[in-house]
Amino acid sequence: MTTKNIVKNYDFIDTMRFIAMIGIVMEHSSPFLGLKLNTLHDQIIQTVSLQFIKFGTIVFFILAGFLIGDKFNQYTTKQYLGRRLNTTFRPWIFWVTVFIILFYIDQGVRYLKHSDALGFTHPLEYILDRIHFIIVQTSFWFIINFMLCITILLVFRKYMYNLTFGIILGLLSLFYSVNLYYDWIPTGHTTALLGFVFYLWLGVILHKYFDRYNEWISKQPFWLLFGAMLITFVISCAETINLIHLGSNDSGNTLRFSNIIFSLVSFLFLYKYCNFQAIEKLKPRSMTFGIHLLHHILIIIFLPMILRPLKIVYTNESVWSLFFLQFAIFILIYASTYAIVYYIGKSKKWKWTVGQ
Repeated sequence: MTTKNIVKNYDFIDTMRFIAMIGIVMEHSSPFLGLKLNTLHDQIIQTVSLQFIKFGTIVFFILAGFLIGDKFNQYTTKQYLGRRLNTTFRPWIFWVTVFIILFYIDQGVRYLKHSDALGFTHPLEYILDRIHFIIVQTSFWFIINFMLCITILLVFRKYMYNLTFGIILGLLSLFYSVNLYYDWIPTGHTTALLGFVFYLWLGVILHKYFDRYNEWISKQPFWLLFGAMLITFVISCAETINLIHLGSNDSGNTLRFSNIIFSLVSFLFLYKYCNFQAIEKLKPRSMTFGIHLLHHILIIIFLPMILRPLKIVYTNESVWSLFFLQFAIFILIYASTYAIVYYIGKSKKWKWTVGQ
């Protein structure tokens, strides 16, 4: 493969991360997220609305693993982790701090209005609760989990290309799939600390055999990949509905077995058919990380300020109203986050906070 082709093919990383981030932001801002709906009709609309965007997290880990494979021979474990801490963890710390400050501003307003303000009446309890919420319940979990997964891979780097090592990581991921039915441990995907290492490893393997992969994927027809994606989508929706009826509190978990397969097939489809040139104009390489860091702050802190005056309460809305709200809220959150990251990126002093 020529150098020109390699550069062209590596562009898929930016494009696919950008598309995956669209799915992640839409899921996190969806009014369906966390709602308990009673009728089968409503559950189907909710499930379909969330499932078609559910590939993002696994795709992100695969792409990150691919980049690790690209840098594998250039840095020692210490050097690589040092670079990651500086470029990834430092901005994370900054925005977690901003998040907490915004929570306290909200508490200050409540206090001045003589409303309940735990941040002032029980400050230690409140700040610990908010830190736990940010790390476990928001998109900020990803960086902690991501750094842990990278560390595990690099600690065992001598086994990186060992198939047995990959099988062990795969079984760890499948453990969380089975756990959804038995609740041996908490089921939230944000606490599945060892559940995503396999997809990093898969990305490393993809990098190693990239030429063979390109040769194979080029032979796959559209109908096969699209058909496989559609079938796995339907199966993923069916598993979610089944988990709802079994009483699961985490029926849409990312590490459902059906969603794993759906995400892997989606990766193949996106790689071959969704490398749109138009996305490059949106500067995905410099924008995606900042969007990841900031979007949940807008969802948690600022979105309620818009919904409250409009008297929009998700539990009072019909399922079809929620369906259309999902797209309207996504456009609002994504466009706002993009604009903020874009203008922060123009500042020489602050652009490091959005990974630029």
